[in-house]
Order: sequence, then structure tokens, then C-alpha cells
Amino acid sequence: MRAARHRARWLPGGGVPLTRGMIACDATRFAITIAGVGMAVVLMLFLVALYNGVRTESNGWVASRPVDAWVAQMNTTNFIKASSFVPASLVDSLREEPGVAEVTPLLRVITLFESGPRHATAVVIGLDPGSAAGRPDVIAGTSRPETGGMILDGALAHRLGVHLGDSLDLEGHRFHVTGISRGTNSVLTQFAFVTIDEARDLLPIRGIASYFLIRAAPGVRAEELIGRLRARSPHVAVLPQAIFAENNMEELRGGLVPILATVAVLGGIVAVAVLTLLLYGSVLERREDYALLKALGASSGVVARVVLAQAMTAVCGGLIVGTLVYAIVAALAARLVPAVPLSLAVEAAALVAAGAFVTGALGALVPLRRIARIHPAEVFRA
Repeated sequence: MRAARHRARWLPGGGVPLTRGMIACDATRFAITIAGVGMAVVLMLFLVALYNGVRTESNGWVASRPVDAWVAQMNTTNFIKASSFVPASLVDSLREEPGVAEVTPLLRVITLFESGPRHATAVVIGLDPGSAAGRPDVIAGTSRPETGGMILDGALAHRLGVHLGDSLDLEGHRFHVTGISRGTNSVLTQFAFVTIDEARDLLPIRGIASYFLIRAAPGVRAEELIGRLRARSPHVAVLPQAIFAENNMEELRGGLVPILATVAVLGGIVAVAVLTLLLYGSVLERREDYALLKALGASSGVVARVVLAQAMTAVCGGLIVGTLVYAIVAALAARLVPAVPLSLAVEAAALVAAGAFVTGALGALVPLRRIARIHPAEVFRA
């Protein structure tokens, strides 16, 4: 019974607040540790939010099309990183196929937008005003393109400093902003929407389209219709909507994910290094204290738990600081840099928190090895 009471004194809540005492002895060092871990957490939260935001925003317009298939130039597999030019007259042949309810032509043009002293290069998408298949989701104004009007992505509108009702110039043509859209920001560029006839006026050649959106008639299976369209028009690509949207996402992943993952790994390494160095420095400075603990009967496990508790406390503090700083950074980014879409899901935040605790455990490994080599007799060092 006496031995059990003796061991209880070294357990958490057992009367010897070792972790609290170690932290209080060097509060400044511990605050620096929390700040270092917090900045690493901010970096990882930002990268996760950026990836999720790019995934939903950049592919939002393509993935949300209420159609069954895309028709494009042969070997074209996506919208973001591929060119596509097909004869506009193909629309008549596609409409003649039994089971086709609607064919909507699109024309994509990359051009320079000018609004006073401001300018930006972006993508103009020409739409059929009578079809809803290509219309974007809007947060203000109308989603239906009209002659002389333009629906502008929100981030692009911010870059150009324009609002609803304002005017801007494209290739010598003046347009009025009639709508502000969302889900149309691919980060590197943004989308704007006009009528397909006005989009053709921006090109030196006529009689072409970029894509055709195909909607099957009620009761017609999309797979069968796509098979017939491929047989009827073997010189173009016919892709199901789901596959076309996934191809877009794959292009985004291939270009963005390696960069984000590399920076996230570097952020984790920085967090481990900061935590390791500061805990290791604390162990060296308080070497005699740890030796005294061992001399008084504290087992190696108890001493190890003291170090781990310090590491986990630093991680908890870093998570709180990092989350608060991220909230401020995200709010500022939304106002100052709307072209950078941030979207942080609860699951992603929980994953970052789990990674932070793993980082804390790794950061405690080197100090733990050092403590294991401390002999109780070292308490008598000068």
C-alpha cells in the first residue's frame, strides 16, 4: 500500500505537478515553442484549405453542368489544360441523333480584359443564351448572358475593380457587367461568360466551337447515347460528364498537389525541428532536475511522461494559436486575395490536428533518448 502511494505521487494529479513546474520554470522558452508549432499549424491548415478550395472552386463550373456528355476535339480530355476546336456545323449532326434532347455549343477564348488602368488575361466562354446548360452559378445579377452583357467571376471582378453595371473592354468590344459568378475561378485564371455570337467576334476566324454539351432525352441511357454519338462522329471525342469532370480534377491534382504536399511536409519538418530543439535545450538546462527525479525514485517512464506531457501541451497550445491565426489569415485573404480560394472542412482540420500530435510525439523522441542516459548520480554534479 505504501509503495502504491509512493508511485501515485509521480502520476498526473498525484501531488507533484511536474509538467506544470517544468513549464513554469522557463515560460518564455515554452511560449516560443507554442508559437513555432502554431505557425506550422497555420501553414498546414492554409495548404489543406487551399487544396480543398481549388478542388471545389476550379472544377465547380465543369462538374456542375446538368448534362450527360461533352463533345470536343479528338484527344481533348479536359477543359482546363486542353485546346479544342470543332466545326460549329457539327451541332446539326448531333441534334439529329435519336435520344438527344439538347445540344449546347460553347466557345472558349483566352483574351485580355481591360478596365481603365487595370487589365488581366482570362477565359471568355461563349454561351447559347437560350440554353441553361452552360450558365454559371451567380452571387449577384443574372446568370443568363445577353447581348452587350458579361457575367464575370467574382475574383476576376475584384482584380479588375469592377462591379455590377460597370463596363470593360475586350479586343475593342465593350461589355457591361450583368452578373458576378462563383465556382468559376481556376486560380491561375478565371472565367467570364458572354453570348456565343459575341465570343466569335473576338476571334479572327468563324464557324468553330470549342465544346458541345449533350443532354439525353428522358428514358434514354447516357451510356448508349454516348456510344451512338461516338459511332456517328468518330473524328471527335465524346466524354461522359463524370469522366470529363474527373479529368479536370486530375489535371488540378497533378499540378497543385505535389507543390502543396511538399510545402506541407516542410512545414511539418519545421514543427518537429522547433519542438525537438526547444525540448532538447530544456532537458540540457534542467539535467540535474531530471537526475534528482530519478534519485528520488521516479522511474524512467514517469520522467518520459513529463517530457511527453510538455510536448503535447505545446502541441495543444500550438493548435489553439494556429487555428486563431488561420481564421484571421483566411478572413484577410478572402478580402484582399479572392483569387486564392480557401475552404477548410472539419475532417481536414481534424487531420491536421492529428498530424500535429504525431509531430509532437516525434519532437519528443530525441529529448527522451537523452533523458534515458541521465544517471541519478548526476544530481551531485557541480
